[in-house]
Amino acid sequence: MDHGQRKQGSTRHLVAKLSELGVDFQHWCFACGQLNPGGLHLDFEVSRDRAEARYTALERHQGYDGLLHGGVVTALLDEAMGWAIFHQGIWGVTAKISVTFRQPVPIGEDLRVVGEIVRDRGRVIETRGTVAYADGGAILAEADGTFLRMPELRRRQLDQRYSGTDDAFARVRAAVESEERLRDHGRT
Repeated sequence: MDHGQRKQGSTRHLVAKLSELGVDFQHWCFACGQLNPGGLHLDFEVSRDRAEARYTALERHQGYDGLLHGGVVTALLDEAMGWAIFHQGIWGVTAKISVTFRQPVPIGEDLRVVGEIVRDRGRVIETRGTVAYADGGAILAEADGTFLRMPELRRRQLDQRYSGTDDAFARVRAAVESEERLRDHGRT
């Protein structure tokens, strides 16, 4: 199937909205921070190995007239892939990202941004991301990413800076596991 033509979708059910489970977004991250007035203000819904957010392409983030800047598209993909691992309590950094721009992304369009873990190899985690129209339409951009787990010392420093993440991520894991048990129980 042609990736540019396929519809974005998943059989996985998103089970937890991070902001509703106590994940703190009161910081300056360009992609997910709520304090950054020029940022994207993404809020993710997650399931095991997956994160998804909605975003409406804003004029202040455009490149050519009427089109979302490619760097912003890349930031959307990077953030979604990062949250696919991060919401599970894994602190990681992007080591490599490769983006394929399938179609221009128009300003004013509602988009769905998805990140998924493809393979966890210990210190290295391989991910995949897509940006598509929110209504399930064509994929506009996609990416493959490689993330590295942070060294323990840096992870502890960030844990202190973003206090409460362990508790919030424990609530996220519990919500994901509960939903999976309910879904599995329904199939028996």
